[in-house]
Amino acid sequence: MSAASKLTRDEELALIPTDAKRVKVTDEMGALRWRDIEKDGLDAILDGDEIMFLRGEPIVMKTSPGRRKKSAPIPGAPAPVSTTAAQVKIAKAAHIKRDVLLKSVAQSVDSEDVLHYAMMAFAEESASLGFERTEAERQGKETSQLSIRRIGAIKALVDSWLKRKDQLAGKMIDLDSPAFANLFAFMVETFREAMLTGGVPADQVETIFVALNERMLDDTWEQEARNRMKGA
Repeated sequence: MSAASKLTRDEELALIPTDAKRVKVTDEMGALRWRDIEKDGLDAILDGDEIMFLRGEPIVMKTSPGRRKKSAPIPGAPAPVSTTAAQVKIAKAAHIKRDVLLKSVAQSVDSEDVLHYAMMAFAEESASLGFERTEAERQGKETSQLSIRRIGAIKALVDSWLKRKDQLAGKMIDLDSPAFANLFAFMVETFREAMLTGGVPADQVETIFVALNERMLDDTWEQEARNRMKGA
């Protein structure tokens, strides 16, 4: 249907977005048509056409009809320049596929294993740099850059260890988190539903939940809950 009859033809035309390419109309024979205003402007809408509206706005097309042009394919990686390079590429792909840190991140970025394997990787790099420095010293070569790199690896390992310690110490549920609030609300709703389904009168159910709410508002309840999580 057209917009409210209070609108004049000029007002209807003024509502057509400037970036519209086609406008949907009903012609004087009652057939639905799209008028191409990208090519001919608003003159493409004939006097006998009734502009179609939806939620107070003219129905328009802002893109040209037809299939979208396919974007150019992304070029693939260049082919290895030699047989040796091809073998190295295959070996590297196999190594990456077996990497435990990468697999751990891919499986779950929030997993505790990610930090554990990251610590192992830092320790391995530190050990490798220690070996390179020893070899450099044996051959009378400069070792300052190797030492700096090894210090960096050790520092990263220590930082990871501290994070791991915090991670293990923080295994208690965060009672103030939105996630726990949502979980607890769901548990309460389930408990209420179970009591009603089990035949407990509704007034008794409400009495129980009033008592529960009062108990949880007590200043000692949260501390007792934390103590229980610690096994105290």
